[in-house]
Amino acid sequence: MHRKYFTAGAALLLAVGALAVGALTGCASGVATGSVVVEVRDMPPHVQGDSYDVEIIGLDGTVLSSFAVNDDSTRVIDDDPFGWIAVEASATCRVEAELSPESPTMRITMESTHCTLSD
Repeated sequence: MHRKYFTAGAALLLAVGALAVGALTGCASGVATGSVVVEVRDMPPHVQGDSYDVEIIGLDGTVLSSFAVNDDSTRVIDDDPFGWIAVEASATCRVEAELSPESPTMRITMESTHCTLSD
């Protein structure tokens, strides 16, 4: 009778172990990505209502994404690969930062004649 409980317990332990290993390897095999947030606010009256061209550029110079952001709006771009990237926002700014598991979000706030990088 004890053998029956031992067998059932061993099977349960093996099943839980297999799930744990599968979950760990599943996380490791995925592509690591982060997000870029671009916010436009407090622009001077003579340019309010304009849109601003934005490009997200990878380390090798490849354009990963390009889009326009309007005044008083925010745009979130997901699935940007971990590593060093640059964001060019019209003539207002160019910023560079590294997306990583410790810092998966890059936030650029465009105001008036400058921009601020934060995470």
